[in-house]
Amino acid sequence: MAVNGISGTGITGTLSNGSNAIDSAVLQNEAKKFSSLVKEMQNKTALGISEGASLSGVSSSQVARNHRLNGDYTQGFYGAFTSDSDKSARPQGFAANSKTSSGKTPVIDKTSELYAQSMEMENYMVKMMLSSMRNTVQKTCFAGKDNEYARKMYDDMMYDNMAESITKNASLGLADQIYIELSGQR
Repeated sequence: MAVNGISGTGITGTLSNGSNAIDSAVLQNEAKKFSSLVKEMQNKTALGISEGASLSGVSSSQVARNHRLNGDYTQGFYGAFTSDSDKSARPQGFAANSKTSSGKTPVIDKTSELYAQSMEMENYMVKMMLSSMRNTVQKTCFAGKDNEYARKMYDDMMYDNMAESITKNASLGLADQIYIELSGQR
């Protein structure tokens, strides 16, 4: 039985404001988005779609020219690497010890769209890690309940930017590893 935040049966019921259910739904939605992103990247690689090509099922109004969605406030990773040395970079971080099947060190083209998408995926993983860490922090109610929505929105924006900064500057190597796998160099 569940009525207006009261769930359970008989005397053993519990009272909640539903925030755990909302958080769980948000987490499931994020996991679903992540799965679809991985499948899309795998399909593009399997089909051999080049950087300039577009998929027939996507209309031009859905894709921004600068690879950003409407309302996206982060800078993103497209166009972050432009020098000639970025076209033949060595793997860093987790991928530093990676080898191809012939025993050579893989080459990463950081100027490619595949690498930018790999950076987006690493950013998403870092954001999920930071969100999980944020959920373990006990919050106090000094500011009151009136601005809880604004605080959550601000926190989410702050963690988005923090994840982007970590992805760009920490050289974790997850994007490099993803790029190596999806480009078929392993």
